[in-house]
Amino acid sequence: MNRTLQSLTIIGVAIAAMPFARSAESSPATLEKQFRELPMDARRLTGPLFWLHGDESKDRLESYLDKVAASGNGSFTAESRPHNDWLGEGWYRDLDICLQAAKKHDLKMWIFDEKWWPSQGVGGKVPPRYAAKRLAAEAADVSGPAPFQAEGYAGERYIATLAGQLNADGKIEGGSLIDLADRIKDGKLSWQAPAGKWKVMKFTHIQAPGLGQSYSGQQLSVDGASRDCTEWFINTVYQPHFDRFGADFGKTIPGFFYDEPETKGDWGTALNTTLKEWNIDWKQAYVAYKFGLAGEDDVAARYQYLDAFAETWGRVMYGGMADWCRNHKVKSMGHFMEHDSLYVNRDYCAGDMMRLQKYSDMGGLDLVCQQLYPGQRRHDIYQTPKLASSITHVYNKEDDLTMCEMFGAYGQNITYPQMKWLTDQMQVRGVNFMIPHSFNPRAPFDGDCPPYFYNGGFEPRYPLYKVYADYTSRLSLMLSGGRHVCPIALLFSGTSKQVGKMVTPEDMTSAIQDALYDCDWLPFEVFEGKAALKGKELALYNERYQVLIVPPVEVIPYATLAKAKAFFDQGGLVIGYGYLPTKSATIGKTAADIVTLSQAIWGAAAKPGTAACNQNAQGGKSYLLSEQPSVAELSQVLAKDAGVPPVLEVVEGDTNNWLHVLHREKSGRDVFLVCNQDPGKGAKDFVLRATAPGEPECWDAMRNEITALPYKRNGSVAEIRLTLEPSESVLLVFQAAKRALPMRGGGTGPHRDLAVRDTRPPAPKDAPPKLVVVTATYGVPGDAQRSRDVRSVLQGLIDAGERTLQVARLAAGGDPAQGTVKTLVAECTSGDKPITLKGQDPETIVLNGRPSAYQQELQRLAAGRSYTASPVLEPNPFAGACTLPADVDLGASRIYLELDTLAPEEAAAITVNGQPAGGFICKPFRLEVTRYLKAGENTLEIAPFTPASAHLAVYPK
Repeated sequence: MNRTLQSLTIIGVAIAAMPFARSAESSPATLEKQFRELPMDARRLTGPLFWLHGDESKDRLESYLDKVAASGNGSFTAESRPHNDWLGEGWYRDLDICLQAAKKHDLKMWIFDEKWWPSQGVGGKVPPRYAAKRLAAEAADVSGPAPFQAEGYAGERYIATLAGQLNADGKIEGGSLIDLADRIKDGKLSWQAPAGKWKVMKFTHIQAPGLGQSYSGQQLSVDGASRDCTEWFINTVYQPHFDRFGADFGKTIPGFFYDEPETKGDWGTALNTTLKEWNIDWKQAYVAYKFGLAGEDDVAARYQYLDAFAETWGRVMYGGMADWCRNHKVKSMGHFMEHDSLYVNRDYCAGDMMRLQKYSDMGGLDLVCQQLYPGQRRHDIYQTPKLASSITHVYNKEDDLTMCEMFGAYGQNITYPQMKWLTDQMQVRGVNFMIPHSFNPRAPFDGDCPPYFYNGGFEPRYPLYKVYADYTSRLSLMLSGGRHVCPIALLFSGTSKQVGKMVTPEDMTSAIQDALYDCDWLPFEVFEGKAALKGKELALYNERYQVLIVPPVEVIPYATLAKAKAFFDQGGLVIGYGYLPTKSATIGKTAADIVTLSQAIWGAAAKPGTAACNQNAQGGKSYLLSEQPSVAELSQVLAKDAGVPPVLEVVEGDTNNWLHVLHREKSGRDVFLVCNQDPGKGAKDFVLRATAPGEPECWDAMRNEITALPYKRNGSVAEIRLTLEPSESVLLVFQAAKRALPMRGGGTGPHRDLAVRDTRPPAPKDAPPKLVVVTATYGVPGDAQRSRDVRSVLQGLIDAGERTLQVARLAAGGDPAQGTVKTLVAECTSGDKPITLKGQDPETIVLNGRPSAYQQELQRLAAGRSYTASPVLEPNPFAGACTLPADVDLGASRIYLELDTLAPEEAAAITVNGQPAGGFICKPFRLEVTRYLKAGENTLEIAPFTPASAHLAVYPK
């Protein structure tokens, strides 16, 4: 047995229970220094995808990685997109170029584990013998007593043969099942059937369908439930990287990244090992899955088959990958397809993503393809961050790290305010490792799923990227490590969805967060096996939950509900919603057993409402809420009736259900991330009540500013006054002692305004003539049936002031050629000049009658090639100057640069006297610049947009 296979055989349950080490906590002083200065080690959790195609020169790769480092990133993922020699000498050559550049810049380099995506397709080279498998079965009916003989009970795909007696209804009795293995010789079955009606069932496996993404089923994927297949995969993909770069594993190379794998199989050779470990009769599980059993055990046995299969795929494939990585001093991370309930889809995660990803070194997800924009609450994507971070929390992943691949295929038009809002959406739900998509060395001459942040030098907004990177790095620094403080555990199992009715956790999770609470999704198996009942709390690793929510599921394991009852009996708070479980997922336990447990918790006549259904002498209470509980219902039950306070209580102010909070303990301090995710107009004033010791300070991760806040304390409770602009977020950090800090926002005292003069030469006032569309066709060139006239649509966009257009937008309202890359050809005029606009999905074209100098240079370099254009047609930075009068004492002053309106995006990167001073994305348009100023004349640059006005506000210290 080789070392890889030997390591795989010892994974078992141990990996799920492995107590990962916690990184040593920094002192409060060290943490503050890291926050203010952001050394490279504090930037590791911001790192883009870096694309490799095999046709880039060494100079091109090195120069682009210079930009990755200069942009404020601490890591990157080297991704084949696709590389023309993946796993060949060209791939390792390019990886080595990247590795040497990473060492030069002190970056960490993660390695993407596939030629393109989805992972585990191995670039289309999976041999059929290692491909995913599906269970097949055929049966013959026998009336006994009688002999039964047949051929064909052997071979590579043969698994087993069972016989089961039929009852009067023609159903198979589970207790009658017989393994006929000892009646088979040389592939021939000879069995004497006893009296009665019997079914002889032969089980084999067949090749599973190919990958659904990208390859339309034409590419096989690896069988993740069979150890020999996983061994082949690891030896083919992972081991060669170690053979080349092993000396850098655990140093410059922190690990591997997998992307959107699929699970097309439903059987593997390791399945029976899991069933045996769980004391499940494999015969009943197989028969229930393929034929059905008589009585109530049918649902339970089918549940156990599917649950065991998900567990097997998780421990063999992802446990195998992670175990190999740990043995080689690196980590395994990645993500599945989570949106649109794919996290409970059997083709994409064996029906339960949590059972699979628990074996990786962190939870993960992606947010791509324009799935969500500020102010939206799309049911299929809004709460996937909580799914991913829950995996990290409930399986005790090191430093509570959860990754997100961000922004891919949003197009070059995505704005930095949108990026900030989406990042806050992740961070406030516990996702703290941002992987922006992407830095592409081919850019701008590529159309593959932009945005490209540098875009070959043709993105005027590029200075904003470092502002963004600094911001999210500061958040990640403060919101990783330490301890997640969360009051609510929401039970979950994807397998319940496979065998009965189930309401997935999104609506309840949103209501919990809108009510300013927090929750983790807690798998049945973890609750049963790892969560300890400590009085009125559930203790799980570093988590301490005060509330247990039992979801609306028709089928539930007996042990899960029995433990919920035990929690209630000890004085715990148990909440159901929608409907209560009625069927057993445990063989040998009946629906009556489940109903008995439910009635013991909620009483015999539980009805949805906010009054307690049941309570006991130990203080235990149970409630049954509506299937889509409102914020008011949750607040009534939790805060008013049960006495469980929210993470932060709003004493004054209207949240509009858009104020969200995350609580962590970090370096011995309570830290609250407070996000006003309302993108509407106007600032909001709040009084917030926090239960935390110490002195509250405001740490502004965007502006790198630590300030004081008005507050008053009453015992353990502090009431804090806080004003938040739309989409603004701050950290509330409670210090051990009060410090002399400036008041947030400059304070209310008198200040002095000094105008910043515009020192740029006057700009030309004549505007380019507007485009007039003469003809415009979108679709497949030369195919009228798969094309349509878009003249009016295009003219409407131009008339509305659109400056750029992502061509794929024209598919809205009727796609003329679904699944095909379409082309736009438009003949226009601009004054008396004819202009042709041409582009393909998903390229961006410029809707402008007279190209700027910037555009002209891009078109010259393109030389007819298509390219990805920025929606900002030309840089328009502001250059100004301001003279500090002699009576302004820099040592006794705090001086803020304050701007008026910014358009087209509310974002700015600031340079003062030639030094980068930071910047901001979204309001308030204010940045303290004291340390960058000097007596007398000062120069200031604001990129990439010019504000309506700018001034320096001088406050006394």
